[in-house]
Amino acid sequence: MIKKFFYILFIYFLLIFKSFSTEFIGVIGVAVGEITNQNNEKLLSGSKIFYGDTIVVKPKSNAQILFLDETVMTVGESTELTIDDFIYDPKTSNGNFVTNIKSGVVKTISGKISEKNPENLEIKIPNGSLGVRGTEFIVSLNDKKESTVLLLGPGPENTLGMVPGNIKLTDGINTTVITSPGFQAMIQNVVSLASPANPDVLTQISSSMSHSVLNSSNIVNSSNNLTTNLINSADLKNNIIITAKKFDLKADESASEILSSLSTNSESKEILVAMNELQENIIVTDNENYVRTLDKDTILYDSGWFDLTKVTTGSNGLSYSSDKNVFEDGATQQGRAKVYVNFNKKEISADVFSKVTLKGASTVDYSFTTPTVTLTTIPVVASVPKALVPNGTTSLDELIDSGGGECPADSCTSLVRVANTLQDSALTLNSGTTEQLMDKYNHDTNNSDAAKEVFQYGKFTTVDGSGLTGLGTMIFEGAHDAAAAPAGEAAYVQSIERLEGSTVVIGKALE
Repeated sequence: MIKKFFYILFIYFLLIFKSFSTEFIGVIGVAVGEITNQNNEKLLSGSKIFYGDTIVVKPKSNAQILFLDETVMTVGESTELTIDDFIYDPKTSNGNFVTNIKSGVVKTISGKISEKNPENLEIKIPNGSLGVRGTEFIVSLNDKKESTVLLLGPGPENTLGMVPGNIKLTDGINTTVITSPGFQAMIQNVVSLASPANPDVLTQISSSMSHSVLNSSNIVNSSNNLTTNLINSADLKNNIIITAKKFDLKADESASEILSSLSTNSESKEILVAMNELQENIIVTDNENYVRTLDKDTILYDSGWFDLTKVTTGSNGLSYSSDKNVFEDGATQQGRAKVYVNFNKKEISADVFSKVTLKGASTVDYSFTTPTVTLTTIPVVASVPKALVPNGTTSLDELIDSGGGECPADSCTSLVRVANTLQDSALTLNSGTTEQLMDKYNHDTNNSDAAKEVFQYGKFTTVDGSGLTGLGTMIFEGAHDAAAAPAGEAAYVQSIERLEGSTVVIGKALE
């Protein structure tokens, strides 16, 4: 699973860091550009944050701070903030959190302290302060000494049991309460009334946060190492059972068992292996062509762009070519998905995006929207296979299990069935011979039948009992064989190159 807003992110630190100083309060989850503290020490992804620290984010830079109570602050460029107070008891969720934002833009998702005692989370700004309750919001300060606070959500009627957003903004004398997502209030000399968000403010915020889209490989690697810590929970299975009852869904015990096996030290490879084992549990019925509705009950999981890397041993345990004849070495190979889940209506759909650079070619952008289908269980497990055509179009090409049980779900995650053997050549919408399958994904320039298509497979699952944490994986494959004939099936299989990637993402309730 940089988000771009980096939606990758909560870390369940809690008791893991017993060896750290008692003043340790959080960590830099993602660092883009130049970030320093009050001692002018450079902060990187993984740098510890302590009580009383001042965080300075320079121009063309962004940072994300993950606190022990699960508060997440995404910090825009040219921003300075100080942690004036942070006390937190993970056993009771009691505590106190005071942040002083001196300049710039900060997006905050409040955590356990605010959830337990809303009055104990305070944000100070140069000309006032705000108290928040169970919410996601943005504070933006400009060079005209104007402070703007924008409420993002959740709304008062969400069905996920989330505390409705509520902000009390004061100039020291007057107070304005913001309760509607998408509304803002400003302080220049005095606090204004709440009103719909100003487009100019939104432009400023977007510009300040935009440097996250740099998405360099070191950011991806660092964030992968950090965000995998959120997966394991001792009460995962019980939470899933409780949530399943709440939404009248089934509890997928097999999926829960697999996800519970991921530890706080799990790396991207382990996530990919676990995802490969998950059985898809959505139902494709006559509502396949149903047009999705986006409302207050919809959760959006936006993975942001994440990199895919070359592997010679796949997460499925199979071997792949180390050659560099299909994908351009060192070039852009990325995936992204926006998954829409509505637990109330029991629906799931996704917008899927890819950036693929073939050997000797320019990067091609792909996008498609999946059907809206029915979900029946939690954790939700859904997948989609596609063929990526060099001209930027896509087609559904689902490889079928041969009957030997090599695919955990109904569709296969690879062109390879077992060593030196391709998957069954029967394609769901495109039945054909083994040779046609070979030609479809062949990239040898000397073979006139080579279509140079890429097999893409994506999978998504919710992880925790709340349904607000998700995991996503994506796989690209292609072959390079001059003959590409059934008689040389082993040689063809041995020429297949594979890219893999995974990401962790936090869902956000739409309003």
